[in-house]
Amino acid sequence: MSASIVLSDLFGRSYNDLDGSLKSRVMDFVVKLQRDPTATGLDLKQPAGVQDRRVRTARVNDSWRAVLLALPDAAGYILVAVKPHDDAYIYANSLVASVNEVTGALEILNADRLGVELQRVGSAEKPTTVRLLSTVRKRDLLRLGVQGDVADRLLAITDEDALLALADALPRSQSDAVLDLYSGLSPDEVWASLVADEPVGAVDTEDLTAALARPLSRLSFTDLAGEDGVEELRAVLEGSLAAWRVWLHPLQRRLATHDGWNGPYRVTGAAGTGKTVTALHRARHLARRGDGSVLLTTFTRNLAETLRAQLAQLAGPSTAANVDIYNLDALALRVLRSSDAGRGLIERTRPISDSDPDVEQLWAAARRPADGEWTLGFLQDEWSHVVLANQVTTEADYLAVSRSGRGQRLSRPQRAQLWRVFERFGQLLRAQGLVTFTQIVSEAALLLTSDESVRASLGYTYAIIDEAQDLHPAHWRMLRALIPTGQDDLFIVGDAHQRIYGRPIPLSRYDIETRGRSRRLTVNYRTSRQILRWSLRVVDPVADDLDGAAESLAGARSLFDGPDPTMCGYPTTVRETSALVEQVHDWVKEGLGVGEIAVFVRERRMVSDVLSALDDAGIPVAEGTAREDRPDRDVVRVMTMHRAKGLEFRAVALPRMGAADFPPSYVRSLPEDDARSAERTERNLLYVAGSRARERLWISWVAQPSPLLPTPWTGVA
Repeated sequence: MSASIVLSDLFGRSYNDLDGSLKSRVMDFVVKLQRDPTATGLDLKQPAGVQDRRVRTARVNDSWRAVLLALPDAAGYILVAVKPHDDAYIYANSLVASVNEVTGALEILNADRLGVELQRVGSAEKPTTVRLLSTVRKRDLLRLGVQGDVADRLLAITDEDALLALADALPRSQSDAVLDLYSGLSPDEVWASLVADEPVGAVDTEDLTAALARPLSRLSFTDLAGEDGVEELRAVLEGSLAAWRVWLHPLQRRLATHDGWNGPYRVTGAAGTGKTVTALHRARHLARRGDGSVLLTTFTRNLAETLRAQLAQLAGPSTAANVDIYNLDALALRVLRSSDAGRGLIERTRPISDSDPDVEQLWAAARRPADGEWTLGFLQDEWSHVVLANQVTTEADYLAVSRSGRGQRLSRPQRAQLWRVFERFGQLLRAQGLVTFTQIVSEAALLLTSDESVRASLGYTYAIIDEAQDLHPAHWRMLRALIPTGQDDLFIVGDAHQRIYGRPIPLSRYDIETRGRSRRLTVNYRTSRQILRWSLRVVDPVADDLDGAAESLAGARSLFDGPDPTMCGYPTTVRETSALVEQVHDWVKEGLGVGEIAVFVRERRMVSDVLSALDDAGIPVAEGTAREDRPDRDVVRVMTMHRAKGLEFRAVALPRMGAADFPPSYVRSLPEDDARSAERTERNLLYVAGSRARERLWISWVAQPSPLLPTPWTGVA
């Protein structure tokens, strides 16, 4: 007789501490329990002296036992922990399961540990010190399901370590509520994030089955009995980096599985808050729903390859095969190949990146002294963000088009001068048989608008758009023309603070209206609290979002602690490189796999230097390319900061962060308005690079640190 198996997030904590051979035994145990919990070898029994009579232990091997919670009517078991024989019985005696009478969530509590933390808080109170939750009232905590005596202790805490320790001793649903309040969210925002949109109604505190079905319980429990049960179990047992496949925050789950939005929906949040994870779950949900063709798109080819691998792991090959994943340039090429006219353009031209050195040379050739002293950067931006963005094809159109947001005002004669440069640039491109990718996307948008049969032939019903902050207006025109308007049509994911390619664009300008249909994620799953604090000090706290409003990082918080980032300067590049090599060696000695380490630098020329230094030191190393979600255990990855998007590593090093190298010299030579915009982009780039680190972050420079780095720093070696 088979049993339903439910996995608790507590189980993953104990499992991660086991060695490889024991992990294999645990996997065998779980499969055996699921098949036949009455099997003699399991020795499943209720220990004497337990506080909760539903608690059980079972044999993994002669020295280790699993701790479980029996579900009603012998329907199955919740896996809670795996511990050494004696420790398992001690732990079992301290466990209590209950249904929260306010939120309706199923909660498992280590009563002994909570008692210790409450006693510790009581003995450490300092009435003269400012309380950490001074803006929170007891009724706010009670409303979120926290018990009265615990709420009193929480409100008295003056030390952050004590607050974090007590919160960690609470059931996950209560812990998240407390930490959200501490991070600055209001009680209403916390309620909306954890509970709202899912009415609790009358709570039967004896009905564990109903409690397990509530979304808030899914934060801590996942049922392994469904069609993906075995895959989800194996995903969790791979380690903490795979946990996103199973446990979603209630808000993430609601966003990923919602049906019936009357138009596009937008999800925002700081780096590491699970936006892409939510997008992947959304893709799986729509693919399983089966009422339309699903497109998942992102900015670069590297990110598209990463998403493809992650979706296959999350959803399985059969479901993933029902989702088309393209980066935007590849999508534009696919659109053009869908018609004779588009194929003709591709066949007679060679697509080229807008940042290719050949393009810069063409701009230099197109610019004449009589046309004004325009910088190449200004010409490229004006062409991209005014001419191509607005599909301008004639001088008359350019003289009349709005340049809102461009900063520098232009007179009519100046626009006429610029148009001569743009015409010459276009002629030079055509003469060499070249076309930029931005032009490719713009042509794809025009084709979709003018020929309804092209959209019909591609047949997409839904699009999920990742890294939305970096999209060009031509991308938005193409996507809006590609996806018919309707319920759930566009699911847009992005973070304005990670904008390193695009410019702020009000989506309403392209018939994409998300006002009133957007939510912000605040819980950081990737980086430690210490790295998150560092990252938030790097970037501007408020940025322009895609609705023409302000996007804030307020309320962002991490789930775990780690060491402080190391920031240190050196007198020479040789000394700095030597220190980098030593740091990588130290990380490996600490137990990190070399594939869990990455080095990010600002410019391409620096990649070769770092590769050579690490290789000479005998460290396996390779230039970074797209990689699968599972870390490569064989080599340290070295890449530019731009290539780091969408990746994560346990340890990240950021060398060459001195004032002479970051920002690059060309940024400092720009006109004032352009320099301010470029510096904001450099801050965003540094934020992206630093927030790829999960546990360790090391920053170094030669001579003087970059003015964009937060202070204080460790010092000069």
